[in-house]
Amino acid sequence: MTSCFINYRTGDGEQVATHLGRELSQRFGESEVFRASDSIPAGVDFERRLKKAVRGCEVLLAVVGTRWLEKRESDGLRAIDDADDWTRWEIAAAFQAGATVIPVLIDSTPRLRAAELPDEIAALARCQYRRLRHRTVGPDLDEIAEAVLIAAPELEERVRLREEAGAAERSEPGTGNTMGNVEGTAIQARDFSNDGVVVNGDH
Repeated sequence: MTSCFINYRTGDGEQVATHLGRELSQRFGESEVFRASDSIPAGVDFERRLKKAVRGCEVLLAVVGTRWLEKRESDGLRAIDDADDWTRWEIAAAFQAGATVIPVLIDSTPRLRAAELPDEIAALARCQYRRLRHRTVGPDLDEIAEAVLIAAPELEERVRLREEAGAAERSEPGTGNTMGNVEGTAIQARDFSNDGVVVNGDH
């Protein structure tokens, strides 16, 4: 089971979804967070894996930006009105599975209204939301993480057990430096990312 499924619309909030997924993965562990483009390996049946993940999640975070509702298909119809729209299908499947659905509104994106949504996901407009703003991204991420923990109460214990197991493994004999003395200048490798939180941005 994946604790947290990140739902987003390509062309609206995928960069924010990427940042959110990475942050929550660092806090909870990669196995607890599902985002399609990161969590499905090349060659795997995309549809089958995605459906399994959304039906098994405890929490779905629906990332909603300013273009989420009004993005149009080539025929001029709203993407959200297409019964085969993946963003819509994932939210509907999460509701059907009994998962907690939390809208994550980017910056000043207005709250959704039930009248604007297809009937099968109209309940999204009544779900309590969280905001993710570029000026307060740190505190906002803390609030989102807290909301996930409240909705998935066993997650915190799983995180604690993994951290304890990792600490025990690191403390076992023979896990220190096995290279011996190395002369010269030591350079520490670090992970760098040039992905910022772009808060206004076919799934």
